[in-house]
Amino acid sequence: MKIIACIDASQYAASVVDHAAWAATRLGATVEVLHVIQRNDAVAARHDLSGAVGLGAKSGLLEELTRIDEAEGRLARERGKLLLQAAEARLKADGLPVALCHRHGGIVETVIEREADAELVVIGKRGASADFAKGHLGSKVERVVRQSVKPVLVASRAFRPVARALIAFDGGASSRKAVGFAATSPLFEDVELHLVIAGAESDRTREALRWAREVLGERARRAEIIAGGADEVLIADAAQCGADLVVMGAYGHSPLRALIVGSTTSAVIRGVTLPVLLFR
Repeated sequence: MKIIACIDASQYAASVVDHAAWAATRLGATVEVLHVIQRNDAVAARHDLSGAVGLGAKSGLLEELTRIDEAEGRLARERGKLLLQAAEARLKADGLPVALCHRHGGIVETVIEREADAELVVIGKRGASADFAKGHLGSKVERVVRQSVKPVLVASRAFRPVARALIAFDGGASSRKAVGFAATSPLFEDVELHLVIAGAESDRTREALRWAREVLGERARRAEIIAGGADEVLIADAAQCGADLVVMGAYGHSPLRALIVGSTTSAVIRGVTLPVLLFR
Protein backbone atom coordinates (compact mmCIF):
# COMPACT_ATOMS: atom_id res chain seq x y z
CA MET A 1 0.00 0.00 0.00
CA LYS A 2 1.27 3.47 -0.81
CA ILE A 3 0.34 7.13 -0.54
CA ILE A 4 1.30 9.35 -3.48
CA ALA A 5 2.51 12.79 -2.36
CA CYS A 6 2.70 15.22 -5.29
CA ILE A 7 5.18 18.01 -4.60
CA ASP A 8 6.50 20.99 -6.53
CA ALA A 9 8.29 24.22 -5.67
CA SER A 10 5.18 25.84 -4.18
CA GLN A 11 4.67 26.74 -0.52
CA TYR A 12 2.45 23.67 -0.24
CA ALA A 13 5.25 21.11 -0.65
CA ALA A 14 6.01 20.70 3.07
CA SER A 15 2.31 20.51 3.90
CA VAL A 16 1.71 17.85 1.24
CA VAL A 17 4.49 15.75 2.79
CA ASP A 18 3.10 16.23 6.30
CA HIS A 19 -0.45 15.30 5.23
CA ALA A 20 0.93 12.22 3.46
CA ALA A 21 2.88 11.29 6.60
CA TRP A 22 -0.29 11.53 8.69
CA ALA A 23 -2.18 9.26 6.31
CA ALA A 24 0.70 6.79 5.88
CA THR A 25 1.16 6.44 9.64
CA ARG A 26 -2.50 5.56 10.13
CA LEU A 27 -2.74 3.28 7.11
CA GLY A 28 0.62 1.57 7.48
CA ALA A 29 1.60 2.71 3.99
CA THR A 30 4.71 3.74 2.11
CA VAL A 31 4.88 7.32 0.86
CA GLU A 32 5.82 7.70 -2.79
CA VAL A 33 6.97 11.28 -3.27
CA LEU A 34 6.28 12.35 -6.84
CA HIS A 35 7.81 15.36 -8.57
CA VAL A 36 6.95 15.96 -12.21
CA ILE A 37 8.99 18.27 -14.39
CA GLN A 38 6.46 19.87 -16.71
CA ARG A 39 7.80 21.29 -19.95
CA ASN A 40 7.72 25.07 -20.01
CA ASP A 41 7.33 27.00 -23.23
CA ALA A 42 10.67 28.76 -23.63
CA VAL A 43 9.08 31.33 -25.92
CA ALA A 44 6.57 32.28 -23.25
CA ALA A 45 9.36 32.40 -20.69
CA ARG A 46 11.04 35.06 -22.85
CA HIS A 47 7.84 37.14 -23.11
CA ASP A 48 7.00 35.65 -26.53
CA LEU A 49 9.70 36.67 -28.99
CA SER A 50 8.01 34.94 -31.93
CA GLY A 51 7.25 38.26 -33.62
CA ALA A 52 10.97 38.70 -34.21
CA VAL A 53 10.92 35.74 -36.59
CA GLY A 54 9.29 37.88 -39.24
CA LEU A 55 12.06 40.46 -38.89
CA GLY A 56 14.83 38.14 -40.05
CA ALA A 57 15.85 37.04 -36.56
CA LYS A 58 14.73 33.42 -36.92
CA SER A 59 18.11 31.69 -36.70
CA GLY A 60 19.39 33.68 -33.73
CA LEU A 61 16.08 33.40 -31.92
CA LEU A 62 15.94 29.63 -32.24
CA GLU A 63 19.51 29.31 -30.97
CA GLU A 64 18.66 31.50 -27.97
CA LEU A 65 15.53 29.51 -27.21
CA THR A 66 17.47 26.25 -27.42
CA ARG A 67 20.03 27.53 -24.90
CA ILE A 68 17.28 28.75 -22.59
CA ASP A 69 15.44 25.44 -22.84
CA GLU A 70 18.57 23.42 -22.02
CA ALA A 71 19.46 25.64 -19.07
CA GLU A 72 15.92 25.54 -17.71
CA GLY A 73 15.88 21.75 -18.07
CA ARG A 74 19.05 21.35 -16.01
CA LEU A 75 17.76 23.76 -13.36
CA ALA A 76 14.41 21.96 -13.16
CA ARG A 77 16.11 18.58 -12.70
CA GLU A 78 18.38 19.86 -9.94
CA ARG A 79 15.53 21.65 -8.18
CA GLY A 80 13.44 18.49 -8.38
CA LYS A 81 16.23 16.40 -6.83
CA LEU A 82 16.54 18.84 -3.93
CA LEU A 83 12.78 18.84 -3.34
CA LEU A 84 12.68 15.05 -3.30
CA GLN A 85 15.67 14.81 -0.97
CA ALA A 86 14.09 17.26 1.48
CA ALA A 87 10.81 15.35 1.42
CA GLU A 88 12.63 12.04 1.94
CA ALA A 89 14.48 13.39 4.97
CA ARG A 90 11.25 14.76 6.46
CA LEU A 91 9.45 11.42 6.10
CA LYS A 92 12.33 9.26 7.27
CA ALA A 93 12.56 11.41 10.40
CA ASP A 94 9.02 10.14 11.15
CA GLY A 95 10.17 6.56 10.60
CA LEU A 96 8.17 6.12 7.38
CA PRO A 97 9.21 4.06 4.35
CA VAL A 98 9.75 6.33 1.35
CA ALA A 99 10.02 5.91 -2.41
CA LEU A 100 11.00 8.74 -4.74
CA CYS A 101 9.68 9.24 -8.25
CA HIS A 102 11.09 11.93 -10.57
CA ARG A 103 9.36 12.23 -13.93
CA HIS A 104 9.02 14.44 -16.98
CA GLY A 105 5.58 15.03 -18.43
CA GLY A 106 2.16 16.14 -17.27
CA ILE A 107 1.22 15.95 -13.58
CA VAL A 108 -2.30 14.69 -14.25
CA GLU A 109 -1.23 11.93 -16.61
CA THR A 110 1.60 10.87 -14.29
CA VAL A 111 -0.65 10.68 -11.24
CA ILE A 112 -3.14 8.51 -13.12
CA GLU A 113 -0.30 6.23 -14.20
CA ARG A 114 1.18 5.91 -10.70
CA GLU A 115 -2.01 5.57 -8.65
CA ALA A 116 -2.94 2.00 -9.65
CA ASP A 117 -1.62 0.51 -6.38
CA ALA A 118 -2.11 3.64 -4.27
CA GLU A 119 -4.57 4.11 -1.43
CA LEU A 120 -4.57 7.89 -1.58
CA VAL A 121 -3.22 10.82 -3.60
CA VAL A 122 -2.13 14.01 -1.82
CA ILE A 123 -1.79 17.28 -3.71
CA GLY A 124 -1.46 20.94 -2.70
CA LYS A 125 -4.36 23.35 -3.13
CA ARG A 126 -2.19 25.54 -5.36
CA GLY A 127 0.90 24.82 -7.41
CA ALA A 128 4.15 26.65 -7.94
CA SER A 129 2.78 28.67 -10.85
CA ALA A 130 -0.45 29.71 -9.14
CA ASP A 131 -1.33 33.16 -7.92
CA PHE A 132 -1.44 33.00 -4.12
CA ALA A 133 -4.35 35.41 -3.91
CA LYS A 134 -6.96 34.22 -1.43
CA GLY A 135 -9.58 32.03 -3.05
CA HIS A 136 -7.47 30.84 -5.96
CA LEU A 137 -7.56 27.13 -6.76
CA GLY A 138 -4.70 25.48 -8.63
CA SER A 139 -5.64 24.56 -12.20
CA LYS A 140 -4.31 21.01 -11.84
CA VAL A 141 -6.35 20.12 -8.75
CA GLU A 142 -9.71 19.77 -10.45
CA ARG A 143 -8.18 17.83 -13.35
CA VAL A 144 -6.46 15.37 -11.01
CA VAL A 145 -9.62 14.85 -8.96
CA ARG A 146 -11.86 14.42 -12.00
CA GLN A 147 -9.58 11.81 -13.56
CA SER A 148 -8.31 9.95 -10.50
CA VAL A 149 -10.11 6.82 -9.34
CA LYS A 150 -8.56 7.10 -5.88
CA PRO A 151 -9.41 9.47 -3.00
CA VAL A 152 -7.54 12.76 -3.37
CA LEU A 153 -6.49 14.73 -0.30
CA VAL A 154 -6.11 18.41 -1.15
CA ALA A 155 -3.65 19.74 1.41
CA SER A 156 -4.07 23.11 3.08
CA ARG A 157 -1.17 25.55 3.50
CA ALA A 158 -0.08 23.99 6.80
CA PHE A 159 -0.80 20.64 8.42
CA ARG A 160 -2.45 20.29 11.78
CA PRO A 161 -3.46 17.04 13.53
CA VAL A 162 -6.89 15.80 12.48
CA ALA A 163 -9.13 15.32 15.51
CA ARG A 164 -12.46 16.31 13.94
CA ALA A 165 -13.78 15.90 10.39
CA LEU A 166 -16.85 17.27 8.65
CA ILE A 167 -18.47 14.97 6.08
CA ALA A 168 -20.48 16.79 3.42
CA PHE A 169 -23.20 14.38 2.31
CA ASP A 170 -25.76 14.71 -0.48
CA GLY A 171 -26.84 11.11 -0.93
CA GLY A 172 -25.03 10.76 -4.26
CA ALA A 173 -22.74 7.90 -5.23
CA SER A 174 -19.46 9.72 -4.59
CA SER A 175 -20.55 11.03 -1.18
CA ARG A 176 -21.75 7.53 -0.22
CA LYS A 177 -18.28 6.30 -1.09
CA ALA A 178 -16.87 8.99 1.23
CA VAL A 179 -19.15 7.91 4.08
CA GLY A 180 -18.24 4.25 3.58
CA PHE A 181 -14.54 5.11 3.68
CA ALA A 182 -14.96 7.22 6.84
CA ALA A 183 -16.88 4.39 8.51
CA THR A 184 -14.25 1.71 7.91
CA SER A 185 -10.84 3.23 7.26
CA PRO A 186 -8.14 3.33 9.96
CA LEU A 187 -7.56 6.90 8.74
CA PHE A 188 -10.57 7.96 10.82
CA GLU A 189 -10.05 5.91 13.96
CA ASP A 190 -10.43 8.25 16.96
CA VAL A 191 -11.49 11.10 14.63
CA GLU A 192 -14.74 12.80 15.65
CA LEU A 193 -17.08 12.75 12.65
CA HIS A 194 -19.75 15.37 11.93
CA LEU A 195 -22.05 14.77 8.95
CA VAL A 196 -24.11 17.49 7.31
CA ILE A 197 -26.65 17.45 4.49
CA ALA A 198 -27.16 20.95 3.11
CA GLY A 199 -30.65 21.78 1.85
CA ALA A 200 -34.32 21.50 2.71
CA GLU A 201 -35.75 18.54 4.60
CA SER A 202 -37.54 16.07 2.36
CA ASP A 203 -38.20 12.36 2.14
CA ARG A 204 -35.01 12.05 0.07
CA THR A 205 -32.75 13.93 2.48
CA ARG A 206 -34.22 12.19 5.54
CA GLU A 207 -33.65 8.80 3.95
CA ALA A 208 -30.09 9.79 3.03
CA LEU A 209 -29.46 10.92 6.60
CA ARG A 210 -30.84 7.65 7.99
CA TRP A 211 -28.53 5.66 5.67
CA ALA A 212 -25.46 7.70 6.67
CA ARG A 213 -26.17 7.29 10.38
CA GLU A 214 -26.48 3.53 9.98
CA VAL A 215 -23.23 3.26 8.04
CA LEU A 216 -21.20 5.51 10.35
CA GLY A 217 -22.62 4.03 13.54
CA GLU A 218 -20.76 5.08 16.67
CA ARG A 219 -18.15 6.98 14.65
CA ALA A 220 -20.71 9.74 13.98
CA ARG A 221 -20.74 12.41 16.67
CA ARG A 222 -23.44 14.36 14.82
CA ALA A 223 -25.51 13.98 11.65
CA GLU A 224 -28.08 16.57 10.57
CA ILE A 225 -29.78 18.43 7.75
CA ILE A 226 -29.11 22.18 7.59
CA ALA A 227 -31.15 24.43 5.31
CA GLY A 228 -29.26 26.61 2.86
CA GLY A 229 -26.95 26.56 -0.15
CA ALA A 230 -24.46 23.72 -0.09
CA ASP A 231 -21.19 25.65 -0.18
CA GLU A 232 -22.35 28.34 2.30
CA VAL A 233 -23.66 25.74 4.78
CA LEU A 234 -20.56 23.55 4.58
CA ILE A 235 -18.05 26.37 4.91
CA ALA A 236 -19.92 27.85 7.89
CA ASP A 237 -20.39 24.49 9.61
CA ALA A 238 -16.74 23.53 9.19
CA ALA A 239 -15.80 26.66 11.08
CA GLN A 240 -18.52 26.27 13.71
CA CYS A 241 -17.73 22.67 14.61
CA GLY A 242 -13.98 23.28 14.55
CA ALA A 243 -13.27 20.74 11.81
CA ASP A 244 -9.67 19.92 10.90
CA LEU A 245 -10.67 18.19 7.66
CA VAL A 246 -13.59 18.22 5.21
CA VAL A 247 -14.64 14.97 3.50
CA MET A 248 -16.92 15.06 0.46
CA GLY A 249 -17.85 13.63 -2.89
CA ALA A 250 -16.29 15.57 -5.75
CA TYR A 251 -17.40 17.17 -8.99
CA GLY A 252 -20.70 15.42 -9.55
CA HIS A 253 -21.32 17.40 -12.74
CA SER A 254 -19.43 17.84 -15.99
CA PRO A 255 -16.70 20.50 -16.37
CA LEU A 256 -18.98 22.42 -18.75
CA ARG A 257 -21.83 22.57 -16.27
CA ALA A 258 -19.43 23.56 -13.49
CA LEU A 259 -18.11 26.35 -15.73
CA ILE A 260 -21.62 27.68 -16.28
CA VAL A 261 -23.24 27.28 -12.85
CA GLY A 262 -20.21 26.85 -10.59
CA SER A 263 -19.02 23.88 -8.54
CA THR A 264 -19.77 23.20 -4.87
CA THR A 265 -16.56 21.18 -4.67
CA SER A 266 -14.36 24.05 -5.87
CA ALA A 267 -16.26 26.57 -3.74
CA VAL A 268 -15.66 24.54 -0.58
CA ILE A 269 -11.96 23.95 -1.36
CA ARG A 270 -11.54 27.70 -1.92
CA GLY A 271 -13.69 28.72 1.04
CA VAL A 272 -12.05 26.72 3.83
CA THR A 273 -8.49 26.87 5.08
CA LEU A 274 -8.63 23.13 5.75
CA PRO A 275 -7.53 20.05 3.85
CA VAL A 276 -10.33 18.45 1.83
CA LEU A 277 -10.56 14.72 1.14
CA LEU A 278 -12.39 14.13 -2.13
CA PHE A 279 -14.03 11.02 -3.58
CA ARG A 280 -15.20 10.40 -7.14
